[in-house]
Amino acid sequence: MPNCPEVKPWDPAVAALQDFPITKYQPVYFLAESLQDAKLKMRKYCENLPRPFFALYNAQTETVHIDRPVRRAMGVPTPADDADNGA
Repeated sequence: MPNCPEVKPWDPAVAALQDFPITKYQPVYFLAESLQDAKLKMRKYCENLPRPFFALYNAQTETVHIDRPVRRAMGVPTPADDADNGA
């Protein structure tokens, strides 16, 4: 069938680069062998992500401690941008 989506094996690295046009039905689905398989592959993928800083959540104070200054990437909205847009 021409409009059937493609089903690919679950690979977070491939899924992270997959384009998903918002004007069409989802063209690709990723299928894991099991929930355990999906979690394991996601954990392995996340272990290799670059981490320019380390964040630690303190549940007692409900705060996040970041170990060094962090610069916001260009194009990433700030809370002030949300306020300007009525969010």
